[in-house]
Amino acid sequence: MKIVIIGASAAGISAAKTIKASEPDTEVVIIAKEDSVHSRCMLHKFLGHQRDAKGISFIADDFFESNRITWLSNTTVISLDVQKKTVKTHDNQDIRYDKLLIASGAAYFIPPIPGLRESKNVYGFRDLKDAQLLDNECNTAKNAVVIGAGLVGMDAAVAMLERGLKVTVIEMTQAVMSLQLDQKSAQAYQQLFEAQGAEFILNDKVVSVDVDEVGRGKIIHLASGKAVPADVIVIAAGVRPAFNFIEGSGIATNHAILVDDNLMTNIDDIYAAGDVTGIAGIWPNAVKQGRIAAINMLGQKLLYEDRYALKNTLNFYGLTTLSLGNINPEPEENCEILIREDRHNYQKVVLKNGVVQGVIIQGNIAGTGFWQYLIKNKIAVSGINKDVFSLSYGDFYDQDQNTGEYRFAV
Repeated sequence: MKIVIIGASAAGISAAKTIKASEPDTEVVIIAKEDSVHSRCMLHKFLGHQRDAKGISFIADDFFESNRITWLSNTTVISLDVQKKTVKTHDNQDIRYDKLLIASGAAYFIPPIPGLRESKNVYGFRDLKDAQLLDNECNTAKNAVVIGAGLVGMDAAVAMLERGLKVTVIEMTQAVMSLQLDQKSAQAYQQLFEAQGAEFILNDKVVSVDVDEVGRGKIIHLASGKAVPADVIVIAAGVRPAFNFIEGSGIATNHAILVDDNLMTNIDDIYAAGDVTGIAGIWPNAVKQGRIAAINMLGQKLLYEDRYALKNTLNFYGLTTLSLGNINPEPEENCEILIREDRHNYQKVVLKNGVVQGVIIQGNIAGTGFWQYLIKNKIAVSGINKDVFSLSYGDFYDQDQNTGEYRFAV
């Protein structure tokens, strides 16, 4: 059997490892537009000159050779023929498959703002090529502007601060990382970044960019009337699953590729995993999806049931935060919000009818993994005669009398 994987992403590499570990003689081909495998989570380490390209790889140097995997790097997929079961590439190859896994991830997009798309010094921060281009810009740039204060934008900002640039972050909402944090926990990170020299312009948006005679964006104009100078501009205002090559194939989509619990699309023998599916787009989940898709492509049956996406662990300048679930409920949701804080820690629990809806643990996050289980499974904690902030694994586990293993008891 021949399995083709589009994308050397966390999901794609995980699938390849799983296939080769289970059936070493299965032919595996990985097609990727990049020329190396890298961890997207570590791009800021590369841009900040803390690691080189090899240092952000998550595979062994001989991974492809030792596993007898065909690696087609610098290769872009342009279309699929699901009847012939072939993948067409930019260099006119038609690659046959028996099973296909689409693990092509997501890509940044540039908003249609006058002057922004035309500027030659505008970059994303999604892959190593982006980081390499930014690395070159940072050698001469003095003023960097990051549009978007989500996780990607903050990663880019921390790296360029490390390089000595003056960094201005522009964000439409009233707080940094507003999808992951509330106002209080966000403020803690903003202060840490400001102590390193960053400037934040919140509750504002870009309306136009002045482009100079050589095609570079130089002045960014905001709705408030402010004008921000820029030598290099990073777009971190959102991503879209990357699947334009499936147009006309009949594969069902709705802003992302739709898959069932087997991670199979509506077309037989075609699977998808990772960011391209829009489900639970964090690294461990992508790895898990790749593994499960591989198992199913090999003819076994394993369901992917972890569609719980609202989980993030953050760490900037030594401050760690775990964020789970609905941490910013609307007033009409009638939630109860409990907060405990001291000099070094901030904890927030959102409850509705005794069931935990969301949690922020900032500071010491040791022993907090059980919160995800409670939220995901809608387990009530109101019946436990204990302060909610004192809950621990021990309140929800017991020991199997037959195996001796510890397990959730609720």
